[in-house]
Amino acid sequence: MKLYSPMSLWFLLLIPILILMYILKQKYEEREIPSLFLWQQVLAETEASTPFEKFRNNLLFFLQLLALLLAIFALTSPFINIGNKNFENVIIVIDNSGSMSAVGERDTRLEEAEKKAADMVKGLSSDSRITLVSASKNSKVELSGSTDRKEVINKIKDIKPTNSAGDINDTYSLIKSICNSYNSYKVVYYTDSDVNLKEINGEVVSLSMQKENVSLDYISQSKDNDYLRVMVRVTNHGNETNSEVLLYGEEKLLDIKNVDIKSGETKTIYFDKVQTKDRFLKCELSQKDALDEDNVIYSIVKQKDGAKVLMSSNQNVFLEKAISTIKDIELIKTNPGEAVNGDYDLYIFDGKLPESLPKKGNILIINPEKNNDYFNVSSERDGGKGNVLSHAVTKYMDKSSFVVSKVKNIEVPSWGSTIIKVGDNNAAFCGEVKGQKVGAIAFDLHNSDMPLTPEFPIFINNLMSYMLNRDTVSGTQYYTGENIEVIPQPEANKIWMKTPYNDNIDLGTKYPLKPFDEAYKPGIYEIHQKIDKNEQTKLIAVNFPTSESDTSKNIASKNSQKDGGELSKSGINLTNILLTLALLVLLIEWFAYVRIHGR
Repeated sequence: MKLYSPMSLWFLLLIPILILMYILKQKYEEREIPSLFLWQQVLAETEASTPFEKFRNNLLFFLQLLALLLAIFALTSPFINIGNKNFENVIIVIDNSGSMSAVGERDTRLEEAEKKAADMVKGLSSDSRITLVSASKNSKVELSGSTDRKEVINKIKDIKPTNSAGDINDTYSLIKSICNSYNSYKVVYYTDSDVNLKEINGEVVSLSMQKENVSLDYISQSKDNDYLRVMVRVTNHGNETNSEVLLYGEEKLLDIKNVDIKSGETKTIYFDKVQTKDRFLKCELSQKDALDEDNVIYSIVKQKDGAKVLMSSNQNVFLEKAISTIKDIELIKTNPGEAVNGDYDLYIFDGKLPESLPKKGNILIINPEKNNDYFNVSSERDGGKGNVLSHAVTKYMDKSSFVVSKVKNIEVPSWGSTIIKVGDNNAAFCGEVKGQKVGAIAFDLHNSDMPLTPEFPIFINNLMSYMLNRDTVSGTQYYTGENIEVIPQPEANKIWMKTPYNDNIDLGTKYPLKPFDEAYKPGIYEIHQKIDKNEQTKLIAVNFPTSESDTSKNIASKNSQKDGGELSKSGINLTNILLTLALLVLLIEWFAYVRIHGR
């Protein structure tokens, strides 16, 4: 046992004062009474006294003395270690990945982990420094080196489920680096996964237990004339069972399938001739199990294909590299002068133009060699410093500085807008005529340091967004916990995300847009972009990761046994116990007083 406030022992000096008070206490009062009465009292006490009556003069004193001693020792903060060493530093790692959302004995595994961790913290010595780490897709240090028990417990309770895929062993390098800065430490993991402790002095408190769970792992749809054919994959992680699989068009029930599935089996279910004009599909299992998050799965009905871009160029590395970083664009390259076959969303001609320009699809012309159907261009002349004009395509380029050695002047048509000037020359423009978007850059990118500036990728991204009316996101299927990359439209003046729980989260408009990293709940997320008076909306389906659905594992707790026992069992702080006993003794003393004195 250790006393963490030994200075409180000075209160023992109160004991002699208590004894002195009893010695000086007046016990008798002078009264005139018959002598016969006194002899009767003595005889009664000698012959008929009970054990309680024999000690009645001293019992109250001893009870008060005991209560005082208990209170004094409570003030010293006594702490008893139970089979383990007292560590100066304790690192708590709590797994909050997807599988920890499964039901444990009563609550979810994460909730039970938080309760166990909080109980351990209450039992730690008062001078132990505690570091708290949450582990899911990414590791996060929630608190470092705190001795404030209340703060630590509040931080533990604040850890929320991420429903993301995660391997707790990925925290090893972080935990090891924290441990290397301490001489005395112990790491305690709260998880349902197997942890390789390696060289760490640690212990694993396992929350895993075998539970029944059926998961929906995958959903896709394909066009079948005017109908959809929907495919859903189901896996049983428990005992053989039967379940209904319900297909919804948004919130409207479209079809039901009944499935018998054996233990460990995966089945594929098809819904044929699904007729719906809904924006998304939802598939759901009818019966509850240990993990509700994987009982539902979403799929966006195809909104728009990725853009196909044909680039006719003689190895324009700068342009190719900038476009190749844009995920939702399929780039097809051809040599100048070759015939253009097929339909594309955007045609890029670098230098030489074909005999006739396409009448369908948008057109971007770089360093045009001659006049064309859309604009006239001058011969090449000396360039100078580039000047970026305000336009949706040049958004975020106000600090751009570059020089062009040779440039041509474009006669910008009435339907076009100049976006770059070099001296008095119109060096770039864009616009729309008869539903066809046209853009031009009147200089060779190799004759400029513009591709070397940080703003060049932004310029190309904005230009592609303008020319292609790109989707707000490059994909429509994500797992919970994954970052969602949002593609801002250059003209957008407000962008926000609407979550399945009806929160509207502002994403800002500054390029590059920070990925959305709060998709912790399965469901449909909506990205909204306000462009003047118009509003664009794109849907994203976020589903539970299949790697977290296996609830059949039963992993035992373990201890590295390198130093001390199981810290999760920790010790006992006797302060509250002693104070409770002191209060109980005072209650007994009061009852004794009432009985002795009859009032």
